[in-house]
Parts: sequence; structure tokens; C-alpha cells
Amino acid sequence: MKSGVKSRELFERAAKVIPAGVNSNFRYWGDDQTLIHKRAKGAYLWDQDDRRYIDYRLAFGPVILGHAYPSVINRVRDSLDLGNAFAMTNELEISVSEKICRLTGVDMVRLANSGTEATMHAIRIARAYTGRNKILKFEGHYHGFHDYTLWNCYPPVSGAGYRPAPSMIPQSSGIPRMISDLVVVTQFNDEELLEKRIKENWQNLAAVIVEPLMGNTASIMPKPGFLQKIKDLCDEYGIIMILDEVKTGFRIAKGGAREYFNIDPHLTTYAKALGNGFPIAAIGGTKTIMNEVRPGKIAHGGTYAGNIVAVAAADAVLEEIEAGVLNKIDAHGKKLMNGISEILTRRGVPFKILGPPSMFGIVLTEQDEVLEYRDWASSDHENYEKIILKLFEKGIMPDKDSREPWFISASHTDTDADEALGAFDDAVREVYGR
Repeated sequence: MKSGVKSRELFERAAKVIPAGVNSNFRYWGDDQTLIHKRAKGAYLWDQDDRRYIDYRLAFGPVILGHAYPSVINRVRDSLDLGNAFAMTNELEISVSEKICRLTGVDMVRLANSGTEATMHAIRIARAYTGRNKILKFEGHYHGFHDYTLWNCYPPVSGAGYRPAPSMIPQSSGIPRMISDLVVVTQFNDEELLEKRIKENWQNLAAVIVEPLMGNTASIMPKPGFLQKIKDLCDEYGIIMILDEVKTGFRIAKGGAREYFNIDPHLTTYAKALGNGFPIAAIGGTKTIMNEVRPGKIAHGGTYAGNIVAVAAADAVLEEIEAGVLNKIDAHGKKLMNGISEILTRRGVPFKILGPPSMFGIVLTEQDEVLEYRDWASSDHENYEKIILKLFEKGIMPDKDSREPWFISASHTDTDADEALGAFDDAVREVYGR
């Protein structure tokens, strides 16, 4: 889909002062395809040419309630009368931290500003607490934009190397090669290989960091017992398990993946849905570990951590989560999952639908199972993107990257789902000719 006249004009203006015309590489879709946002409300987003889209990107997932959601916006407006930055603790920080602990079961919380910050600090905490330097991560998992985890996030399989011992591939130029000596990469959902890699490296392993489900790879789910296997091995070898809930937290259950999968890691990171789009994140963990985060022991800080606007938004969001808003979100997601499954089956397109209803992924594949990154990498990304671009033309906007799930908000309605499914049926017919 080509961008409209006004989007194109503004993109050309942006490209003169902003590299590639965007402030995050993921937002660039091509010189004549990158849309410029105008406004958003509820489940809808409008571009500069006043084309309306039903939004299933939701800014890569944060907008759990909907754009400009009244209870959140009203709380933020009230907070602005209190000032803007203090470098002191405010009461809303305490309220948000109490709610996070109550909903998730973590003992203590430190706030941050983004998922990248949260995972970066969690790794530092784990290193300091264990006195070790290495981390283990999984191929295809994404943990933010810091150098320690931008390895083997999206490697070309032809160059990824031997599956049991992948080649170390940075996500970007500018990441020092020497950092790869501090990272061990293995495959998701393979208990035998995981245990082998931990036994080989445990004396130097500070942490295993893991997405509970592969939120950056079409929501591939863990096998039953896999997350518990990670925790058991970490306990056995004195390693910190970091559960990266930046995408799943306060989205897939009130208590996030900890509740959904009944798992109790040592540290957990949150962001995205916590603020409904306002920049806030958190690191939660056991009292034993978190109590070491203090002056003279383990360093953590941030000028804007716990800023009044973000914590006001989060306080309102968590009230909605506690009140049960996720039930509505799940119902909408299930309606879409069932409808898409029926359409692809009827049209004779092989597929798998993965993940929980609030953030499900679609993989076009003939494989019996999709359990790890390399399974997803061999699926039909080309036709998936063609379908999504057809949906854009029809006013439906999931992300066109086949790695990204479809995200659902509390503002989506049955009418939206019906419109999206009708457009999806038409798009599949147009792409496949059947």
C-alpha cells in the first residue's frame, strides 16, 4: 500500500532532519509506504490523509485499553497539576508498585522508563548478585535495544550456524564483537539442549533471560514445563532466571505470564501494557535479591524513573486490569482467532495460529509444530506480508512484519472483529486466488 499525499509530504520533510524519517527503525516501511500518524482514539488510528484503520498493532502492544482511554487520560491530566519532575519519590509511585506486587506476586519493584531499561538493569542486578558475567538467551528472543541482548534476535538461518551452537550474530553494526563472549545462545523449547548449555557454562552464568512466549516471533508458546525447567536449572546452578514480560505483562493475565504459566522466576521485567502507551517499566523480584538494589550495593537509577505522568497512567491501567478488563480483550481475540482459522482452512492455506487471544500470531506453514525461531523462519513470510498489505488497503492494521502478533485492546468491538474478518477473507482470496 502506498502512503497518501500528506503522509508522503511529511515523510519527505522528516527525512531531511530525521535519519530514514523515523525515530525507531521499526517504523520505516519504505519511502513511499511509511505512514505518518495524525490521531488515534479507542481502537482506531488515522493517518495524515484521514484514512481510518482498525488498529491491531497498538504501538507494538502497549495500548492495552485503547487510544486516549478516558480513565487513563483523566488521571494523567490530574497529575499534571502536581508538577512534572522532582527526583523524589511520589505517592503514585508507591501505589503503582503496590499494585504490581499484588497482581503479579513479586515481592518488590523498581521502576524504569522502557523495556530496554528494565532488562538492562535486571541483567546488571543478576550479575552483581551472582558475581558472574555471562547471560544465556534464546535464538529469536528480543530483550530491548542494549548491546548485551541484541544477539541472534533475527538471524538469517542460512548464516545462523549449527543449531545446538549457533553462530553469534549481532542485530546491528556497532555492537562490540567482544560482548558475544558474555552471551550464550540456545534454542527455545529444547530442554535437553538447554540443560547441556547450562552445564557447560554455569560457573560463569549470571542469568537466563527468556520471554515466556516468543512475543517477537509470532507468539510461539513454551512447551508445557519448559519454563519450569529453566527455573529448576537456575535454582540448581545458582543462576538468576529473568522472565522478560515486557510484552506479556498485564496483557495475557492479570498477573501476566507468571500467573498464566504458573512460574515463579527470580526477576521479572515489565513495560508496554503497564502504561497504556505512556513510557514506564518495572523490574520486580524476590525480596532477597531486590533488597540488594540500594546505595553502596547494586546501582540502579534514572532521572525520569517514576515520573508523575507515567505513574499516573500506570495507576489507572492497573485499576482497570484489577477490575477484569482482560476478559473483554480475550473474548475479542478468540473471535478473531476462530474466524481467521475458519477462513484459512476454507481457502486451503496451511497455517498455525499461536499464542494467547490478547496477542496471537499467525504463521503460514505446513509444519506440524512451530516451537522455535527456526521453525518460524522457514514459514511463508512473503504471502503473509501480502495479506497484511491488502488489509491496510481495507482499513485494518496489524503489523506487516510476520514476527509481530496481533494485539487486542479493550476498545475493540464485535463490529470491529466482523469488519476485520471480512477484510481478511477478501485479502486471502486476492493473494491466493482462491
